[in-house]
Amino acid sequence: MSGSQILIKGGTNWFEFSKSQTGQLDYLGKIQSPVSIKGYQKIASSTYFSPSYYIFLQEEMNTVPEIYVSPSTDISDRDTYEFLLHIGALLCAVESKNSALAGDLYWRRKSSFEKCTLLTQFIIQPLAAEILFSLMFGRFNNVSEKDIPLIFNEARKQLGIDLSKETIEQAFVRYFKENKVTLTLPVVGTNYHSWTYCSAILDSLSENIKAEDFAAQLKNIKSAKYELYAGLETAVQAEPYNPVDENAIAVMIENIDSKLAGNSGLEKAGYIRAMAAKIIRAAKPEKISYEGKIAQLSEKEIVITLTI
Repeated sequence: MSGSQILIKGGTNWFEFSKSQTGQLDYLGKIQSPVSIKGYQKIASSTYFSPSYYIFLQEEMNTVPEIYVSPSTDISDRDTYEFLLHIGALLCAVESKNSALAGDLYWRRKSSFEKCTLLTQFIIQPLAAEILFSLMFGRFNNVSEKDIPLIFNEARKQLGIDLSKETIEQAFVRYFKENKVTLTLPVVGTNYHSWTYCSAILDSLSENIKAEDFAAQLKNIKSAKYELYAGLETAVQAEPYNPVDENAIAVMIENIDSKLAGNSGLEKAGYIRAMAAKIIRAAKPEKISYEGKIAQLSEKEIVITLTI
């Protein structure tokens, strides 16, 4: 451990930074649990990300990043402090391979991350191509590569893009043809389909909690809800017969109340965004079914993981 140690704890993972005497911040990578953090300042991460914003969140992201600063380290300068407050959630998203959430976190605090460009590039490098795809083609609102040069420059190394010979869309078609890739993408069109995260049966569980055993029962209910959402059967598959879009990729999820009642079945939740689906289908037209599961749920959106 260096004397200028800065640690970020995200779930069961620890990430280490150091700061030189000249003020240079450096990322040292993931480490085993530290021997001791006695005397360290404990600082809460920015609330731009919080598990409380979600109904369900994959286990690796269901954490509140915490920052620990050794007694000999000064992080009070504005840029260092701002970067450290925000980087914990992005570290966790990259570690959990959640490209949609990593892209969203980066997009919402782009100015904070660009204060330490080289560090951010190094941190996102393992997931850069997937983040670029999720931002450019998976979201409801378009994001251009010109808006995210830091991510684009890192992703183009993985993709081997030569824009004089191919478009970014063509580069992703080639990349997906050559590799097995896992993406997280939001589901669109949910308002037009019947699946819902709401459950009268789940809501009723909290109504019968006894005051004398409140904490224990609440913990059991929380655990049961997580296992239920995590275990919902999810089908992600192509619809080449779709009269509106022959490249459509539909998302179907198990009905929650029916599952609890012992009469489970899938319901249409929506679709992968058309542009993303077009690229995925062009890369592997013979592939109809994609291994899928729920990555996160909020009142605003469903995000699923799929493997191409």
